Amino acid sequence: MEIRCPACRKINNESLECIRCGCDLSILKRILKASRHDFLIGLHNLKNGSGNDALYHAKRSWNLKKTPEAAKLGFMASLLANKFDQAIVWYRRSIKEFG
Repeated sequence: MEIRCPACRKINNESLECIRCGCDLSILKRILKASRHDFLIGLHNLKNGSGNDALYHAKRSWNLKKTPEAAKLGFMASLLANKFDQAIVWYRRSIKEFG
């Protein structure tokens, strides 16, 4: 899992500290793991037809780390939950953030 150091912008791979400046990256790694965890739970809920639960986890994942996958999950979950106004928001997020 690559993490860019917020202090010096150096890309780090597995280290819990930046290899250039020594900045603590452990919190960022936990945030990324939590975001991925919520995304996977949301994906599971989507596959099982639970749109509201999938949408909840898409929102949590998005709030931790804005990814195209979280935006797509939010869009699909909104459609499944018949929340078309939210589907538009998720669609726009995916276009705005990721082209």
